[in-house]
Amino acid sequence: MKNILITGGAGFIGSNLCTYLLKKKFNIYALDNLSVGKKSNLTSSKIKFIKKDILDINKIKFGKKINIVIHLAARAEILIPKEKENLYYNSNILGLQSVLNFAANHKVEKFIFASSASVYGDTKNHKVKESFSLCPQHYYAYTKYIGEKMIESYCNINNLKYVIFRFFNVYGIKSNAVVSKFIAQKVQRKKITIYGDGNQKRDFIHIDDLNKAIYKSIKIKKVKNEIFNIGSGNAISILKLKNIISSDNNHIHLKKRNDDIEISISDIRKIRNKLKWKPSVNFKKGVKEMEKSDKSRLINVKIPSVKNQVKLIKKFNSSSK
Repeated sequence: MKNILITGGAGFIGSNLCTYLLKKKFNIYALDNLSVGKKSNLTSSKIKFIKKDILDINKIKFGKKINIVIHLAARAEILIPKEKENLYYNSNILGLQSVLNFAANHKVEKFIFASSASVYGDTKNHKVKESFSLCPQHYYAYTKYIGEKMIESYCNINNLKYVIFRFFNVYGIKSNAVVSKFIAQKVQRKKITIYGDGNQKRDFIHIDDLNKAIYKSIKIKKVKNEIFNIGSGNAISILKLKNIISSDNNHIHLKKRNDDIEISISDIRKIRNKLKWKPSVNFKKGVKEMEKSDKSRLINVKIPSVKNQVKLIKKFNSSSK
């Protein structure tokens, strides 16, 4: 039975992935410093939880051979002031280097990395292929861009096999992005806040579909040293998302972020061909099921006030000019 280490294992994607891979009969180690993730997200005692920062990963004694490393841990907020950029550098770049060192020292079979669709930047309404030029437009995207280059070079030098996934907008239970934000605002009877006119379009992928893709990248041994988009291949506007969640006129428009692109949509032909994978969760059904299954959490989640959101956008826009 293979041993899999998942960094960021107590977060939204990590905890769902831990549960999924546990059912596939892997031994799972979840590493997380709990700065964002919660130990309560890990619902099985069979998942071996380790509370450590990724910068300290090489001090950990696992007692067993780690076969696969899935590196999800990262700071991921978009609206950050410039004074926090060094924290992102420490976590997303120095932290990645520590995990790569661990993978090389333990001679893992495959290193799987969570990158982001944000590395593409503004793609001018095109479905983006993995071969497109990269142009990150904010610091988080920049750290993912640098991370990809580090992995390609480091794994080549150290003869490590890798797979990089560029995640588009992942949604599902325990998430904290725009879908969960809108549902939380609805169930808490607050105004749904839309940045800009809401005509921006995004490609959403359900966590269950993402888990299946990562599983296939583990099982198919010949898949190595590849970069894959992981999205639905379709785009939906933020306004339409809001209307799926709530048909009431209960929303307001705030100022748009400077870095916000109009359309982000994946070309998934490569992952379809090489992993024999395709998304299966209908978006509307997935959102409705998420609202039903995750309501008890979202009704209590803390949402910044409209006033604070306005301040944050203003500060971000002024620092990114």
